[in-house]
Amino acid sequence: MAVIDGLPEIKVSIRLNGSHDDCAEYDDPGPPQSPASRGTATHSISKIIKSQDDANFSIHCEVKDARCWIQDKRGLGTNIYIDGSIVSRLGIMEKELRNGVCCGAVEGIMVESAKSGMAMLKRFRFTAIKQVEEGGVRVAEDLKVVKHIGNIEIIAYRIEIHRRKDWKPITATLKTELAEKDMKCKNLSHSTSLSKGRETRKSYYLTVTYIDGEVQLARFIFRYKSKAALQIDGIIPRDPSPELSTEHQTKNAADLPEAELLRLTQERLHQLANVKRECISGVKREADDEIDLRQRKIYKTDADGTIDLTSEDFEHQIWDIMENLGTHGYRA
Repeated sequence: MAVIDGLPEIKVSIRLNGSHDDCAEYDDPGPPQSPASRGTATHSISKIIKSQDDANFSIHCEVKDARCWIQDKRGLGTNIYIDGSIVSRLGIMEKELRNGVCCGAVEGIMVESAKSGMAMLKRFRFTAIKQVEEGGVRVAEDLKVVKHIGNIEIIAYRIEIHRRKDWKPITATLKTELAEKDMKCKNLSHSTSLSKGRETRKSYYLTVTYIDGEVQLARFIFRYKSKAALQIDGIIPRDPSPELSTEHQTKNAADLPEAELLRLTQERLHQLANVKRECISGVKREADDEIDLRQRKIYKTDADGTIDLTSEDFEHQIWDIMENLGTHGYRA
């Protein structure tokens, strides 16, 4: 949960797929320089979270009214921007406090429903960005949007409440396809889309004035990216390389079964015999020769028990080993 040192009374977090736990947050080494909201913020914080393909998410807020922001006709307002588009406007009034605390969550956007008195709630969802080849007007439009893609921004400000008015839906422009030209040199993985939606009761709006003008009490920003993108940025460590299989590690003769040792000995003996015959007959090897004389897993008998059969000087040792194993044959 993101908490600003100078403003601990307001806490904001992101949760995935209906979880009751806040998702992991990482410090942001490069907060956005151009927030989606207008005005300046007295307090601000930026965090990074890991997004997942097709995962629903919600924004959770907790406000403690220790500074008496919320009383009589005064309250706190919150606006939420996703990918640069406003998706929610909420007001916290005195009647919503429980022991001086108000907790709430925003799961999606409310849109019109065909049923009277009802609205449709379309939930927020992380979606992999699709790059398309476009030009002209499309590139210019996407260039304005791309600087906010991957950002969830929550602002809090003091308000004076006047009256209620009928609810009306917010029209948000969320994009999952962007011009390939605008995506160059930008390590972005996801944007936000909306689910199909479910029926819910309509709410209402409040007419308010901003007590501090365009000066915000706080701004919270969550930048979201995939695991791979976070690893590229150095936010989280890369996955460790797989360890070499034990079969690629050096073997010791003492660890080899008798049958394996005999097979390797006979294989090397056969190679040495072929080389001798070719030297005697004066055969010149061609580039496409099918005989494979590459060094294999060869072993030499050392003080530590390892066997090296790479040299012809050890041919006699090969026969000694075979005789010790009880094998009889003819020298080549």
